[in-house]
Amino acid sequence: MSHVDDIYHDVMLDIETLGLENDAVVLSIGAVKFRLDTRDSQRTLDDPSRCFYSILDTDDQRSRGRTISDSTVEWWATQSRKARSVFFSEEKEQSKDVVERLGEFLSKVRRVWGNGNTFDNAIVKDLFKTYDVEYPVHYTGDLDLRTLTYIWNLLKKAAKRTVRPKVKFKGTAHNALDDAKSQVLEAQNMYSELKPGDLYKWQ
Repeated sequence: MSHVDDIYHDVMLDIETLGLENDAVVLSIGAVKFRLDTRDSQRTLDDPSRCFYSILDTDDQRSRGRTISDSTVEWWATQSRKARSVFFSEEKEQSKDVVERLGEFLSKVRRVWGNGNTFDNAIVKDLFKTYDVEYPVHYTGDLDLRTLTYIWNLLKKAAKRTVRPKVKFKGTAHNALDDAKSQVLEAQNMYSELKPGDLYKWQ
């Protein structure tokens, strides 16, 4: 086990897709290893040993029956040029290779966080099934940032609508790795405000 695997047992996962269903075509995957009970910075989150990022070739996904939503394609047309660069990248990888590499990245972690219990984690698990690769994280480690956000809002009574803490992070919205890093900072911020002083050490 590497030094990173010994310290970080959680991963924040973010994906960009061409649909909202479990079988949607996946454009890119970003993931960051982290601890909930520490406070990262943009600099510490840039540690390459903690990060995973890949832009996937979509042709093979489509040939295997993964789907595209017209409304999602239209939504992408409204996003920034930097965000849309994922479509034109010359660094696309074969989807099965990405899935196998992601499986290795996740092999020692205990929990995977997504931004919504029916999106990132669910679609990635389905992508593993598409390529007949075993998903390495037990279902009890399937966690959701939006649930933490909801609880934080209830206890902080932050607003009449659900909001998230403001964090200092420079990145491109809808870049999967940048979004994952930003979400790590949000999760750590909320946890630091909610935890009682004698809470057990995060495992």
